[in-house]
Amino acid sequence: MTGDVTVVGGGPIGLVTALGLAEAGVGVTVLEAASSVVRAPRTMLFHWSIMDELDRLGLLEASTAVGLPQRSWSFKVARTGEELMFDLSVLDDVVAHPYTLHLGQDELSEIILTRLAAMSNVRVEWDTSARALQQDADGCTVSAVGPDGERDYRSSWVIGADGAHSIIRRQLGLSFPGLTWPQRFVATNLGLDLSTLGYAPSTAIIDPHHGALVARFGEPGPWRYTYAESLTLPDDGIADRMPEVFRASLPDDVHPQVMAWAAFRMHQRVADRFRVGRAMLLGDSAHVTNPSSGYGVAGGFFDSVSLVEALAAVVHRDAGDEVLDRYSAVRRQVFTEVSSPVSTEQKQLIFDADDPLRLEADLQRYREITSDRTLMRQYLLAGRQLRSESLLTSHQPV
Repeated sequence: MTGDVTVVGGGPIGLVTALGLAEAGVGVTVLEAASSVVRAPRTMLFHWSIMDELDRLGLLEASTAVGLPQRSWSFKVARTGEELMFDLSVLDDVVAHPYTLHLGQDELSEIILTRLAAMSNVRVEWDTSARALQQDADGCTVSAVGPDGERDYRSSWVIGADGAHSIIRRQLGLSFPGLTWPQRFVATNLGLDLSTLGYAPSTAIIDPHHGALVARFGEPGPWRYTYAESLTLPDDGIADRMPEVFRASLPDDVHPQVMAWAAFRMHQRVADRFRVGRAMLLGDSAHVTNPSSGYGVAGGFFDSVSLVEALAAVVHRDAGDEVLDRYSAVRRQVFTEVSSPVSTEQKQLIFDADDPLRLEADLQRYREITSDRTLMRQYLLAGRQLRSESLLTSHQPV
């Protein structure tokens, strides 16, 4: 089977990349190992910086109709109750959509799939696991196993969007250096309305033992409560330990009403490069960061923006393939200089605040930022650094 591009991985980043390419007139086949959209609790906070891109792709109206736009978020110190509020209204005069969006990644995937279903130049192959990648001067062959057995997918280009354990990255022989944090995240969906206990709709609870990311993604719920626990604790005991976690965080007579949960390790890793020949990586296949800042998903979206523009130009012979090397260098630099440092800083503040002197210094910095709208504006606008300039017009050295 032949086409312009094969996208391996049908999560939101893979699907939005397929949509962008298809709208640019590129033929796309998406291979996804799962049999349908994955419903387990994962990403649910989409940074304000990607709202313009969702709007450009015609996804924003449907997304905000299903999700919950938020105009503020806060740090809350568990020990003292101090709360530091970040107000996105300071961006009203410079940003078209100054809000974050609380939306399950499965819900966004369904919205994108609805758009893709109406397009003749893209198709999604479910329950199809990529096993090997070969490439030559003319194109790539992805060998996969699907409902009908083994099958080869031939295309001019391949994009690996298959997550942190990417088979495409491994087939390209790329290492994935970095670190794995000594904790795992446990993301839970709760039926309990946490607003009745004084929780704001988007709050990071700062505590060295009971730090958490708390967010509402419906009216009045459900709520997402994500906490960390030591990796030394056994995987098979997560559910058994969960009641103890909530007893330490909620009043004794309150039941959290856990509806669903998922656990995953936290990493800071980045591939050596994001292009090898006719294959490219983006999103978690190329780089992973802990989710404390929301920069990880936003970074993946902007990988997609850059790669769609560059690869569509190459396919249509409007640019040489050296633009794909620029994609690799520029997007890797954004991760190493922006996404990873900011995410690391916020993870350590929220979950590792065990040094009183360092904590007080960090809190004082954020007190100054949140008490001055000019400083707050400057701080929030740093999110624009997640997006790179057009690779077709910018030839600045990296």
